[in-house]
Amino acid sequence: MDFKHDGPRIVLTEGKDDCHVTLALCEHYGMPERFGFYACGSDERVLKKMSGLIAGSREIETICVVLDADNPDLQGKWDSIRNRLRKRNYSTPDIPSREGTILHADNSPTIGIWFMPDNNLNGMLEDFCRQLAVANAIGCAERCVYQAKREGYATFIDSHESKAVIHTFLAWQDRPGMPLGQAITARSLNPSQPIAKKFINFLQSLFDPET
Repeated sequence: MDFKHDGPRIVLTEGKDDCHVTLALCEHYGMPERFGFYACGSDERVLKKMSGLIAGSREIETICVVLDADNPDLQGKWDSIRNRLRKRNYSTPDIPSREGTILHADNSPTIGIWFMPDNNLNGMLEDFCRQLAVANAIGCAERCVYQAKREGYATFIDSHESKAVIHTFLAWQDRPGMPLGQAITARSLNPSQPIAKKFINFLQSLFDPET
């Protein structure tokens, strides 16, 4: 699937996994597809795309930005976005809302911002997905990963620990190695967990506030 949407309501993500996870959750909750996705390829490209859409001549109604809270951390990512949005006359709080941040400015698109995993902790998409897994099972996957690291079999960098854990867990499922979005659809990851409901509530508030 080509995530290069150019309509008036758009979700900007770092990668395709974010798009697939969001689509799977929207399908589970029966949320109408009233927006499209643009996978930008990196966090910096997300910010550049957001700025370009705000400043551009096309009529854009709503922009949702989904970013990992890493590289360097949640506050660093928030400050990067704030600096760009302030130049476009958006009023921004000192810290992002734990429910997801929604911003308005005169004659400009509505902006929604969600930091993976939960707008509060440093982390990434995989940390979000870890919270959709059975706690005891993900704990077992964590112990496997830590043992592999201790014994010198694992070469992943420390910041990718969550990636190693979630994909270790997914390797044990009925269809080993499923991508994250497919794992939600197959219920190997539970879309009814509180963090998933919170994310969907944010999307509904942003794209469908009348419901």
